[in-house]
Amino acid sequence: MAAFTSFSDFSEGSTPDFPAGLPVARIGLDAIRDNWLHLSSLAKDMPPMAVVKADAYGHGVEPVARTLVKAGCRTFAVGCVDDGVLLRKRLGESGKGVTILPLLGILSARDAAAAVANDLLPAVSSAEQAALVSRAWTGETPLPVAVKVETGMSRLGFRAHETQSFIEALRSLANLRPALLLSHLAAADDPAKDATVAGQVERFLAAYKALREFWPGMALSLANSAGLLARDTLLGSLPPHIARPGYALYGGNPFAGTTREALGRGLTPAMTVGAPVMGVHDLATGQTVSYGCTFQAKRNMRIAVVGAGYADGFSRGLSGRGAVCIRGERCPVLGRICMQMHVVDVSGVPEASSGDTAYLLGGEGPGAVSMDDLARDWGTIPYEVFCILGKNPRVYSA
Repeated sequence: MAAFTSFSDFSEGSTPDFPAGLPVARIGLDAIRDNWLHLSSLAKDMPPMAVVKADAYGHGVEPVARTLVKAGCRTFAVGCVDDGVLLRKRLGESGKGVTILPLLGILSARDAAAAVANDLLPAVSSAEQAALVSRAWTGETPLPVAVKVETGMSRLGFRAHETQSFIEALRSLANLRPALLLSHLAAADDPAKDATVAGQVERFLAAYKALREFWPGMALSLANSAGLLARDTLLGSLPPHIARPGYALYGGNPFAGTTREALGRGLTPAMTVGAPVMGVHDLATGQTVSYGCTFQAKRNMRIAVVGAGYADGFSRGLSGRGAVCIRGERCPVLGRICMQMHVVDVSGVPEASSGDTAYLLGGEGPGAVSMDDLARDWGTIPYEVFCILGKNPRVYSA
């Protein structure tokens, strides 16, 4: 799949023909901006940090970051150091004064050198990583770094029993200044697991109490999208801190289908994905569809061939269970999804014809396919839907 990640790939607001029959992801930058402003209004403490890792969840890191900078965002979280270097270069003059935090941390001397050279905020989880940054920094004043504490994900970050030794190691590196303490919530989107969140908050505060004795000016960052939306309920005991919304920034509601669903209703999905209808045909009773002949018509039908398959991120796992939206109506997938096409039932859409758009994600009318619909049929989560379908050519509207 080709990826178009800058404004120059397609003109703003244009509606190109589907290139080479490929699906096109349309990204509403206005929706991302509005989501950012909405989330910022909920952040009573400090402006949030926009999470733009994984190419902004498939939405395109450069146009998304430029849009957010114009909206007032001054802190970004990316994945690895190389992503941070790229974002710094892409933002250019507009990125002056912008903080960029690579969440995966400093994994090598090369990472440390690149982070220092490109004015990134290095994240360290261990004394070894901190030492890499210390050796790379030759400035006259201590370099601000972020430190990660493990509170319940069992991923990156120093553990509770390592707190004192980690503090001692940091204190021995006089050219570093811990400026941010961060961790990540494991189950903030599940109201049944509030106790789990409470335990993480308790461990996070314990680490903060230990570190602030030596670095009292440290900032804090714990809340993800769900943590921000339910800030008062989940994180009421935390001092002022910086939330890190990602999923909600792109219009996803982390509480969809739960008792807290209303908390995310102010968000607007930013991505729709359409593919061309390549042909419309009659299918007689008894005829089969696609590889393996897994679908056999029990009645006369009208079918459409859609130009999207598993090579375009429309998973083969959607065979016989997914659906697209054509002319406002939901059209079920028939048979197996092929590499670059699939077949859907358009018997209920008599006007369907070649050249129509089949929405894999989005659309208008009662047949629109939401991110939650598609993720459910796919057997995954909307995050993966964004990241995979967003690898198709993209066109932006502002």
